[in-house]
Amino acid sequence: MSIVARLTWMEMKLFFRDKQNVFWTFLFPILMIWLFGSLFGDQRMPGGLSYSNMYVPSWIGVNLLTTALFTIGTALVMYRVQGILRRYQATPLRPQMVLGAHMLCGAFVFLVSALILAGFGWVFYDLEAPKYPGSVAAALLLSVLALFPFGMFVTSLARDNRSAAAIGSLLLNLMLFLSGATFPLEMMPSYLQTAAKILPLYYVVELLRGTWNKAPLWDYGIHVAVLAGIAIVSGILAARFFRWGD
Repeated sequence: MSIVARLTWMEMKLFFRDKQNVFWTFLFPILMIWLFGSLFGDQRMPGGLSYSNMYVPSWIGVNLLTTALFTIGTALVMYRVQGILRRYQATPLRPQMVLGAHMLCGAFVFLVSALILAGFGWVFYDLEAPKYPGSVAAALLLSVLALFPFGMFVTSLARDNRSAAAIGSLLLNLMLFLSGATFPLEMMPSYLQTAAKILPLYYVVELLRGTWNKAPLWDYGIHVAVLAGIAIVSGILAARFFRWGD
């Protein structure tokens, strides 16, 4: 087993041992789907979509952002503050190995959470299968490559665990309500609709929702280009600002 594979396996075991991680990653999104389902479950959403076909892909995107900011980003800050990364530095590990292992662990956790959300929507809210499954898979991969480095970078600017958690919570709540993931953008003032387009989660939600229900990936060229740009820039910045210690 390679060094990265061992590190990934260790991170996965640590994640599933933490009950708070399991709750916020797997159970909280289901509670949100149920809560909004009790409000909008029988209504047609903007664009003629059913509740489940609009909100399940959206919350899959939200869960991806949560994984990026907390499962990966905040965890790396905690490792830095506690001196764990300093001990890694004395080994053959390189920054890209550490970041890669955390991304692989996050990708597995996110995949499990996405399957749970989709299964819950299918059983309780008659979620329809994606019209373009290949495009949905490609959109998920692109979103992972964009948001995971983004989460690593923005939390790497924090000095300690509390600062990282504060940054993550601020960004999550901001994007949660302004990206269209929870409330349709059509219900918001025009200036908020414009502001939403500077948020990475807006493009993730629109791309997942669109490829799930309406059109293949190549019909969303702007969204793909923006997420590809975020992936490249965030990846460079995450590696640049990675620190073994304070």
